[in-house]
Order: sequence, then structure tokens, then C-alpha cells
Amino acid sequence: MESVASSRLQIISLQGQSSSGKIASAVNAVEERIYQLAKPYLTTKHNDMLARIAHNDAHIRVALNFALRLLEGGKGDRRVVVPAIILHDVGWNRVPDEILEKAFGPKADMSLLRIHEEEGVKIAKSILAKVGYDSRYADEILEIIDGHDTRAKAISINDEIVRDADKLSRYSRSAFWLIVEGLGVTPEEISRALELMVEQWFSMSASKEMAREELEQRRREAQALRLQTNALPIAGTEYEAP
Repeated sequence: MESVASSRLQIISLQGQSSSGKIASAVNAVEERIYQLAKPYLTTKHNDMLARIAHNDAHIRVALNFALRLLEGGKGDRRVVVPAIILHDVGWNRVPDEILEKAFGPKADMSLLRIHEEEGVKIAKSILAKVGYDSRYADEILEIIDGHDTRAKAISINDEIVRDADKLSRYSRSAFWLIVEGLGVTPEEISRALELMVEQWFSMSASKEMAREELEQRRREAQALRLQTNALPIAGTEYEAP
């Protein structure tokens, strides 16, 4: 029988794959081009678990999935939201790995968060220019990126969707089990912590509902893990748009 650790890691590795080779099946050609240009900036060699969860390619795939679901509610402009969510964390690529871990956790260095926003604006501006993105939308995209982690409140419904989708990724199956595996906490501990953050992190009622739905799924997975380690859910579509 597989060990608990190997079973968890099997889930994680399977979720990092996209069957289509694209960021999500519902993106259009321009959005896919933006993603392909952003992808080199969405990698890290850093070993810190929170850093890996927070700003890699898998995080963008999950956050995009949540953003697309939030857009289905009829609010927000896809022409702003989708590029913003794809590009919002490219600036972490400019933060040296040796100091990256200081940007995460309860004692996070806010100056590093600000650096990744400022550098992200520079990279995103270049990428948007390369695809000839309409300046009417590009300006708002850059404004959202420039403050998505440090700004106290959202500046628009588009910003609100990006911020909520970003945080919702922490409730996803991939992030949840990476935290459990990497930090050595129990599923129950991280579930309780995430439950406490729902009202603090999310401003949209749809986001709160999604977060609680995700937590319920994680609890069911944890229950399955306790009963039989080889009866874990196999994910193949988490990164695909609904």
C-alpha cells in the first residue's frame, strides 16, 4: 500500500498537468499568447513551500479557473480580469530566491510584496505591448497589478475579482495538500485556519461560497485519506475552465 505522503504527492503532481497544453480550455488566442509570454516569469527554483504555492505557474492556472467562474456571475470585464490574473505575479521573478521566503508567512516583509508589484507592472506592460493590447484595458490591468497584494481595498469590480481569485487558489486541492505535505500540518489544522480567513479575505459573496465549497471538498478528501490512503481523488481537470 502507498504511504500517505506518496499518495498526497501523486495528487499534487497530477494536478500540475494540463491535458490541453493551454492555460485553460476557455481562453482565447490573445489570452493564450499573454500566458505564453508570461510563463517564463512564473517559475521559481526556491524550495520554500509557501513561495512555491504563491507565485508559480500552477497558482496562475488555479487562480484563472476561479476568476473565470467569478466572471460567470455577470460582473467584471474579462478583457481586464483574465490578463490581470495571468500577469499579477510575474514580478516575483525579479525577487532573488535567497530573500523570497521573507515575503511569506505571518512575518512577511511588505517591502518585498511591493517590489514584486512594481516589477510586475514593468513586465506586464512589456507583455501587453507585445500583443498590442488595447490601452483602454491595459491601463487598468497595470493598475490592478500595482497593488493587488498591498492595497487595502479593491479599486474596481475587476480588481475585486482578481484579488478574490488569487486568494481562492489557496483553497484549491493542489495548494491545500502542498501546505499539508510541506509544512507538516494536519488537514484539520489548515481547514480551520482557512475557514477563519473566509470573511477577512473575500469581499464577494460568490467568493465566500466558493471558498467554503472548496473546504468541504478538502475535508472529504481528508476523510478518504484517513479511511484508505489509496482511495484519494484523482484530479485531471482542476486547471480547466468550467
